[in-house]
Amino acid sequence: MDPEEIRNWSERYDEVYDGGLQDIEEHLHEALTAQQYLTRDQLEDVVRWKLNGMPGRRGGNLDRVRTVPDQFVRRVSEAALQVDDPTVQLKTLKSVPGIGPATGTVVLTFYDPEHYGIGDRYIVHELLGEDRIMRVTDYPDILAELRDRNPGGFDLRTVEKAYYQRYRVENDVGDW
Repeated sequence: MDPEEIRNWSERYDEVYDGGLQDIEEHLHEALTAQQYLTRDQLEDVVRWKLNGMPGRRGGNLDRVRTVPDQFVRRVSEAALQVDDPTVQLKTLKSVPGIGPATGTVVLTFYDPEHYGIGDRYIVHELLGEDRIMRVTDYPDILAELRDRNPGGFDLRTVEKAYYQRYRVENDVGDW
């Protein structure tokens, strides 16, 4: 996509972006920037955001997150944000029950949308050409693809939103 297409697709994403989910993203970005970690309640919001359209999975993952103390979530998320290796970051975040690779990418993206984008099976298919769930080891490749497909100096979240929205429209998937 050229810069204008990225801008247009990203704007189309924003036009249909659920207001409550957008509030979660904005609030958690501010919290992560200030705190440099997540509380368990904030991590529950990440799960609600990521699995909004999947109530069964959302409930089960929330139950799993709630099995660990708040202090564990704080320390694990703080540790993940201290390294500059997306594979290590996702493996660290995955140590929290209920958090898989895709949900881990949400934490990283909400923390630093300039350098991270959300990964999931749709992005794997769109950017890597494989129809399968996302693996931890895919994330560096996803980030590299987003950087390589960024002709306009956008933050990676904007580029990811554009590719995700185009994929959603072309494949009629991923409704909130």
